[in-house]
Amino acid sequence: MMHKLNAHTMNRYYSSFEELTEAASDYLKDIGRGKQTISIYLWIWNRIKVYMDCKELRNFSSQTVAAYLSEAYGDKTISDLTHHQKHCYRCALCLAQFAETGKMIEVINRRPAAVLDGEVGELIRQYIEYKKSVRICEKTTKSYFWYLYCFQQYLHRSGITSIKVLSPITIVNYLTTHLPDAAGAKHLALSIIRNFLSYLFGLGKTAKDLFFVIPRDNYKKQAKLPSVYTRAEITTILDSIDRSTLMGKRDYALVLLAVRLGLRASDISGLEFSHLLWSQNIISFKQRKTTEVLRLPLPADVGEALIDYIRYSRPSSKSPFVFLEKLFPHPPIDAKRVSKIATQAILQSGIKVGERKHGSHALRHTMASMLLESQVSIPVISSILGHANIQTSMCYLRIDIQTLRQCALEVPSLPEEFYTQNKGAFYE
Repeated sequence: MMHKLNAHTMNRYYSSFEELTEAASDYLKDIGRGKQTISIYLWIWNRIKVYMDCKELRNFSSQTVAAYLSEAYGDKTISDLTHHQKHCYRCALCLAQFAETGKMIEVINRRPAAVLDGEVGELIRQYIEYKKSVRICEKTTKSYFWYLYCFQQYLHRSGITSIKVLSPITIVNYLTTHLPDAAGAKHLALSIIRNFLSYLFGLGKTAKDLFFVIPRDNYKKQAKLPSVYTRAEITTILDSIDRSTLMGKRDYALVLLAVRLGLRASDISGLEFSHLLWSQNIISFKQRKTTEVLRLPLPADVGEALIDYIRYSRPSSKSPFVFLEKLFPHPPIDAKRVSKIATQAILQSGIKVGERKHGSHALRHTMASMLLESQVSIPVISSILGHANIQTSMCYLRIDIQTLRQCALEVPSLPEEFYTQNKGAFYE
């Protein structure tokens, strides 16, 4: 055993395991943890819940955590664990500590929280509230906060605490040394600071409009062409998966769902038995990305692959999820794992990938491309892919080479005299 815990039951303040994890996630929010970090904690705690269900344990206790860690990692010491395993181990201890003390002493704040302070910080806060009033989304709000916070920190380090003494030289020095390297991020930072300076001038906080100090970068966002594979390549990929092995059966079913139905990795990982309507040959579920319900016909080969996996390869578990990890306590696989499985299948097939992407989303693009080749209309493709906006599906028109060729105009023929005029010289 790697870690000793007190043996008493720790659910005396909570009526259920779900209530405990909900309170623990609220605690993480209160100390400033982001949604993604909290989702990782919840995923690991769910593995403990799966373990409890398998062992038919009703009460969460320190003994439960100790037994789970012992079965998951055996007699390994902390130094023997991988980075991911160490994180899972700490998260399990965090839940035990929270149930006992109401705190998580294992949680370490790696850096202080970003705070907008002083006169500059107050103006930034007002500006962000103004942008919220014109209905910018949460993600954009975070970008505004971060880039303006970095600008504020630079001003503080430069001894500038008042906007009135802000000079063009200071702004240029900041732009020269502190902008991100990526073209898209640099463009966003310039735009945010430019608009903030214009806002300050409108409020009368600066004597001059420093808007013009920020240079134009002429950045143009170019949509990338989707990576797709030919029908022959898809056949090679599917044939290369060894379906005689337990993992091969699972991987084949996963890849087939992406190829035949174009499902996202998040929807494949979240697939539950209740989503499979066998009597109707339909798969119906709420998409993780759009939250819209998607109903698709279940092709025969996909259904057979799922049955083959469920009957002969899937670990014995009461989990409602179809696809589970091989190792105990067999949690549902996550979206990253699905994409990794697709990547391995593509690379191990021996086809020439080149500069094309080779994850599960490339297989989704391939399915859309095949539908387009079969003269399926864009609205139908959009509904099959579960796009919330049909414009999202329009990008596939750029890879429909056969249709694009039909749009090309013939080059008009010219009389022979045209080529011989002025002794063959077109320009004097």
